[in-house]
Amino acid sequence: METIYLNNRQVQAVLSVPECIGVIEIVFKNLHLSQMPPKIYLDIPDGDFRAMPAIFDKTAGIKWCGVQLDTTKQKRKINIFAKVLINDVDSGKLLAIMDGEAITAIRTAAVTGVATDYMAKKDAKVAAFIGCGNQTKYQVEAILAVRDIEKLHLFDLDSKRCEYIGSQFDIEYEAFEDVESCIRDADIVTTLTPSRTPFIKHAWLKDVVHINAIGADAEGKRELAPCVLDNVDVVVFDNWEQCSHSGEVQYRPEKLDSYSKGHKKQEWTDLGDIVHSEKDLSGYNQTIFDATGLAIEDVATARYIYQKLITRPITENAEYETF
Repeated sequence: METIYLNNRQVQAVLSVPECIGVIEIVFKNLHLSQMPPKIYLDIPDGDFRAMPAIFDKTAGIKWCGVQLDTTKQKRKINIFAKVLINDVDSGKLLAIMDGEAITAIRTAAVTGVATDYMAKKDAKVAAFIGCGNQTKYQVEAILAVRDIEKLHLFDLDSKRCEYIGSQFDIEYEAFEDVESCIRDADIVTTLTPSRTPFIKHAWLKDVVHINAIGADAEGKRELAPCVLDNVDVVVFDNWEQCSHSGEVQYRPEKLDSYSKGHKKQEWTDLGDIVHSEKDLSGYNQTIFDATGLAIEDVATARYIYQKLITRPITENAEYETF
């Protein structure tokens, strides 16, 4: 089979968030099948370029990604430009070159879905989302796939974005004018901003809550005030090396040298350990998942798409989100 070339529309036509949750869960159950060096960052004004190589099982690949914060408009917006290339390990053959924007959005949401499924309370009913950009629709889909949510709370600096996101789902939603009001009654809080100034305070959170901290994915980014990281019961991260450099964990209490070192009565561990061991977190009230986005997620998702295309043709005119 010749090398496949896929654009974002074609990726969206063949991959849904719920099925990608299954793909990502398999990845974190089988991290022993992976190789992944740290991301390579090339910093530029208002953004960076990233090279993200990895091997998962029999697939090698890399995502080349440019992240640019558009400050020319009144409302700050993140622009992401990406390509994913995958090769077969046994033959070395280049299998596919795919637009990476849709893959990134869907697999990022899928990781949130996996973490939420293993960490959030089963009876969670209210989900709050801070930041209503291109990824938020997929993040909502992921949360709805793993919990019976009854109401969405939405906040964005551009209130029209809240209405746009909320209107896409057959569920009650409310747009808020400030972050505190948005998260105060939420059982699940997902943050999706490019902020470099912490804005989530521990005093605003419910006594029982799960937080998905998704926005911090580069050095200097942060969304959670120090009091949040310092006072929750459990901190789970996608990858220690990346999160300690680029995630919320870079602001960890006392700059812990290793996540295995105890801090107060907190538990610090990685998502792979939670998923592989099916660890029970029901005894904890406040939990955080810190995600920076992993190359193994891109590679495994791209290989899943490739394998699916062998048996299913792409619909050229399928509806899709623009990136």
